[in-house]
Amino acid sequence: MKSERFMQKRMEYRLRINRLIGVETKSVNLPIDHYLSQLVGILPVLRELRRGETITQTATRLGMSQPALSRTISRWESELSVRLVERRGRGIELTAEGAALADAAIEALSVFQPALEDLLGDRNLRPVRLGTLRSIAGELGPLIGRSSLPANVSITEGSSDDLLWLIERGEIDAAIIGPKPTDARFTWQFIRNQEIVLVVPKDHRLARHDAVELKEVEGEHFVAMTNKYTTRDLADQLCAEAGISPTISVESDSSYTLRTYVASGLGLCILPEIMADLDPNIATVQVRRPNGELATREIGLVKMAGRPLPTQVNATLRMLLARPINAFRRPPSP
Repeated sequence: MKSERFMQKRMEYRLRINRLIGVETKSVNLPIDHYLSQLVGILPVLRELRRGETITQTATRLGMSQPALSRTISRWESELSVRLVERRGRGIELTAEGAALADAAIEALSVFQPALEDLLGDRNLRPVRLGTLRSIAGELGPLIGRSSLPANVSITEGSSDDLLWLIERGEIDAAIIGPKPTDARFTWQFIRNQEIVLVVPKDHRLARHDAVELKEVEGEHFVAMTNKYTTRDLADQLCAEAGISPTISVESDSSYTLRTYVASGLGLCILPEIMADLDPNIATVQVRRPNGELATREIGLVKMAGRPLPTQVNATLRMLLARPINAFRRPPSP
């Protein structure tokens, strides 16, 4: 009895698939590869739906009208008896089933799309999508300008966590971040170490020192990056190593704003050297750890492990980082 019910359900499912792809009932015994070949067009749509924006924005990226996309989604849901999306006001949200299919679509396209781009042989098919920390985005300009790159470069700025998420989603190819991620799903190419400095007002008692242990500023107020940035994580770690728990007067997501706060006397700040631009109203002092070593953070290039990239993307990244020794370093004071 169970076997009969199973066969009946299997036949009903095949009939639904047949209606969806326009196959006659007599063709129900076609191999599954046939159905997959007919439904492959759903993959890019699912990938775009995963971004969770409005129907209109999703349709625009796909080159479709909003009504056409809505009808397409409704048709899939009706024929497959699976709810793919839920409406949330003007936006959309994938259901658990829709999200599972979308994640599989993203993974499939991350392999198929680069192979297709290489096959087409169009070196300018799309730009290299490179993510970078906001603090070092400006340093990419000279690198790009000095190199005859085989492809254009599109820069996306964000925190390390944000950029890793974009790599995972396949929305960017690689990112220059620090420190090295602990997630084994990402590869890491070391570029250089950045020195960590204590930013102080120009008339501070430590302003003319070459290096300082944070224990020497115990009890002073600090200003800091918000806690979504790895720069803040590093600052907190260095303070913990030194055995101090500074009072944070102000938080900001802008290193420029923090430098103005330091100059105004609101507090000291721990930043990578490149974020502490030369300013006549502040001074920077290297941070020395309790073990005597100068504090640094690693900067490197991160990609998704096992995910192939188009030839021109890899070539561009190699050329871009061909001279990494002086890259992402604050220029010396005159």
